[in-house]
Amino acid sequence: MKNTNPSLIDYFRIKDWFHYLGYVLLGSLLANSFNIFNFFAAASILAYAYSLNDYYDKKLNKKYFIIPFFLYIVFLPFLSIFSILISISFLILFTIYSWPKVWLEGKPILSTLTNSIGFTLIFVLPINSIKILLGYCPLVLLIFTLNTAAQLLHEIVDSREDKKIKKITTTVRFGAKTALVLFKLCLFSAMVISALIFSKFPLISLSSIIFSLIFILTRTVKRKTRKIFKNFGIIFGIVYMIELLK
Repeated sequence: MKNTNPSLIDYFRIKDWFHYLGYVLLGSLLANSFNIFNFFAAASILAYAYSLNDYYDKKLNKKYFIIPFFLYIVFLPFLSIFSILISISFLILFTIYSWPKVWLEGKPILSTLTNSIGFTLIFVLPINSIKILLGYCPLVLLIFTLNTAAQLLHEIVDSREDKKIKKITTTVRFGAKTALVLFKLCLFSAMVISALIFSKFPLISLSSIIFSLIFILTRTVKRKTRKIFKNFGIIFGIVYMIELLK
């Protein structure tokens, strides 16, 4: 008989966020600073965010999100002050995203921005100072813009389910057609930003333009579109890594 009991991988939704650890690698390469505890901390806060969201959305009895939260506390002494501030910002952001008394998840615009800002923070986490961060603002803005596009795509795919549970996301509030326009505007903005960073990051620039063009030409969004977007994102993320290794 097949075991139907959820594993820890299911409780912490590791399959849904594991690829975001690639952001930690890219941020580390950008800052020319590698600290394995940045990966551990990022994994902990991502597991916390996803399991906390499930706890409230699915009305679970067990508070599994406490486990990654305490693991994060264990890793704190090994992080830079800047990384601590960034990771705490992430925790606060996604706590109020899921917490019913605030529930940013159910508020249009704010729900979208919470995700795009939050996952950009994962990219920024390994950077050790504001000075370094400011020096790479256009690249950080590119990551933010692509994250916003990804979140809008996610909302478009889930819009019917969100309507049923009265989760008023940006897509539910303004409609799937408007959200698709916003999705393509984000990708167009990503192309503009990519062109501006060509002299400094030619591979990142060209790959981002190609990636954006592929999905700008998309007329309709289906569930498989989200999967393709994610897979292409991982592939082009490898191109980013090659650029930053140079």
